[in-house]
Amino acid sequence: MQEFQHLYEKYNEYIYKFLLKLTNYNADLADELTQETFYQVFISLHRYRGDSDILTWICAIGKNVCCKYFRKNPAMLELNALDRERCGHFCFTTMEEMIEQKEFSSKVLAEIMTLNERYRDVLIYRFFFQLTFREISEIMGIKENSAKVLYHRGKTMIREKMEGYFSE
Repeated sequence: MQEFQHLYEKYNEYIYKFLLKLTNYNADLADELTQETFYQVFISLHRYRGDSDILTWICAIGKNVCCKYFRKNPAMLELNALDRERCGHFCFTTMEEMIEQKEFSSKVLAEIMTLNERYRDVLIYRFFFQLTFREISEIMGIKENSAKVLYHRGKTMIREKMEGYFSE
């Protein structure tokens, strides 16, 4: 129990900030997911093999908790995307442009989900959660340069897949 208490005290704030980014700065949701993450850490601590840094392992649990939440509550993921759009990531002049952008975003997401897991995870962390390459490398347990390479290769794959989208 003391080992868990030590982990919680040491990493709680870091995991909260990580989940805050993953939830598009929804503080209540990030707090809820942080608690669920540490609950999962508590019941899974006996399975930690030490193959990776403990923080990497806890972040992976946090990512899975977050993904599971958004799978069960897809409307929340859409709301987060809309919040980002409203905050200036996109500028629409008409409702038609907004709908076209939403359709395009859905198509891009569908294509990302078809990629190999490593490319997919890097692209999701970067595009949707705006994590830095350093943060991505820490979460995935890879070098920062590897995260950059995976990102650029994945982006190229998506760009190639999306070329036909514009001619439809």
